[in-house]
Amino acid sequence: MRPVFFGIDPKWNSLLPLVVINVLMLLSVVIFAFKYKKRGKTELAERANSKWVGPFLYEYWGWFITPIENLAIKLGLTPNFFTTLGFLLSAGAAVAFATGHFGVAGWLVIVGGTCDMFDGRIARRTGQSTKSGAFYDSVMDRFGEAVVYLGLALFFRNSWILYAVLAALIGSTMVSYTRAKGDSVGVDCHVGAMQRPERIVYLGVGSIFSPPFRQIIQPAGTSPVEYLAIAALVFISVMTLVTALYRMIYIMHKLNQREGRHAKRERSPLLKKLSTRYLDI
Repeated sequence: MRPVFFGIDPKWNSLLPLVVINVLMLLSVVIFAFKYKKRGKTELAERANSKWVGPFLYEYWGWFITPIENLAIKLGLTPNFFTTLGFLLSAGAAVAFATGHFGVAGWLVIVGGTCDMFDGRIARRTGQSTKSGAFYDSVMDRFGEAVVYLGLALFFRNSWILYAVLAALIGSTMVSYTRAKGDSVGVDCHVGAMQRPERIVYLGVGSIFSPPFRQIIQPAGTSPVEYLAIAALVFISVMTLVTALYRMIYIMHKLNQREGRHAKRERSPLLKKLSTRYLDI
């Protein structure tokens, strides 16, 4: 028989560390909420151009990680160090997903994504911004994200959810590719609802809270189902594909305008509705 700690149901024993960390993080969100209105806008608020992840979350995470960022600068840690660390954490998240440890995997996804914030912020603050560093960062981000989906694919290999994982992988790759290809032909393509920060937030947070949620709603003695993580995956898979398709249409429209074709043609009502309501254009 499993021991009971402080009168807590034994089925929660293995999740206690995760629950404690999650509760502490939620408390930090509440503390920041009281300070939020008193703070002036920062660069993070300017980057929060998505309806899916608003300025509050950008500002909160910036506030939370700033002391760590300051310490990293004092220690002389380089942007490339954080780029590499972010990839290693993503690889760790892949292993955790593949072995069914969704809470751990979710936190590794969040921390790995935070390393991606660190490398850019530290590069700007210390004057270490270089084209080679930006290239290395971009490539390692793609590797890191792909390996995370590989871990999820291994876990869900015998389930229909595997198709959602593969769709999310394809969509995420195409969201990045369409932007890169747009940049190469001279079209600035930052549009779209499911860019990398959004994917990190939804997959990470969904996975972090999935095990406690599962324990609350799932009957005892049944096979565990990570409902929140699955919901996040399905949402990401749909929205990344929509975003990639919209970016393709957006870039083609801009190129046609540049070439003098269809310059006066307005977007269809459906496309206009999608772009206004869901795709931040």
